[in-house]
Amino acid sequence: MSTRAPIGHMAIAANSLVFNQGCRALIPETETWARYLLYLLKSRVPEMNASANGTTFVELSRDDLASVRISLPALETQKRIAAFLDEKTAQIDALIAGKQALLDRLAEKRQAIITQAVTKGLNPKVAVKDSGTEWLGQIPAHWEALPLRRQADWVMTGRTPAAAAGDFFSDGEIPWFTPGDFDTLIMDRSAKSLTREAFEAGHAILYPANSILLVGIGATLGKVALAPMPCASNQQINAIVPGLNSDPLFLTYFLHAFRAEVRMSASGNTLPILNQDKTKNIIVTRPPHAEQVSIARHLEQEDNRILFVAKAIEKSLSLLSEHRAALITNAVTGQIEGLQ
Repeated sequence: MSTRAPIGHMAIAANSLVFNQGCRALIPETETWARYLLYLLKSRVPEMNASANGTTFVELSRDDLASVRISLPALETQKRIAAFLDEKTAQIDALIAGKQALLDRLAEKRQAIITQAVTKGLNPKVAVKDSGTEWLGQIPAHWEALPLRRQADWVMTGRTPAAAAGDFFSDGEIPWFTPGDFDTLIMDRSAKSLTREAFEAGHAILYPANSILLVGIGATLGKVALAPMPCASNQQINAIVPGLNSDPLFLTYFLHAFRAEVRMSASGNTLPILNQDKTKNIIVTRPPHAEQVSIARHLEQEDNRILFVAKAIEKSLSLLSEHRAALITNAVTGQIEGLQ
């Protein structure tokens, strides 16, 4: 069982093994059925997480784990309950796996729709030409493939106000984004906001509405989102302000479709960084402006349709997971008739 965050991941060892200090082994006594103990401990994960502590990382100590009080029925009853849970959880897990596979297929379909639209447009019969960029392939003959610098008025990097300069976050009103805020393609909120004084004093950079935010460092390098409101960001994010002939949403979809290629543009081995110059050199397509707008609106509609289906599946997954957890708890606490 893992005893460092995440606490409570567990399984039964099929073979002899070794493990690091982030895990503990529980070796059942002769009157304790391993699979029953596994289910019992799964039902106590919230309690074990509440007992964990630590500053650098959260850990459940050996003593805290050993002090978890459990109640065991007779061995034959343990076996009967474990067999029941094996069967029922396998059924639920199969349903979860099927729905997760459906989510994966939706994500693949969405990616394919976006990639097709930003490289080929919406007319399947359009004449094409070589883009001159290997990973981009062919594009419509009337489109261009240009460095981002040719389509952006500005590319700038955000800032974090120094704590010594004052508190610019309390009662803030201007959204201040970090990579942790990137969960949708169009930003609608940030965890923190800045006061106007932060910009007046030069401690932050104000981006205009409809700036494209691109993570330029760290594990989420290449993630992109459109900020429809005036905003700011920390130094991990590059803001792209599109020119008059570039639709912000179209560019956002393009960068999203080719995140892998964007990541390859970064420099550095230990910690890849996508600086302003590297960002400006990213090759992007440029259809006529009216066509950019049409493609972007089409993709927005497709996104909303796919998101509606995905949310329904995710809700179903959540309910199945809750049902699985409740079933285990009820079984190991004697609340299911016929198992005692």
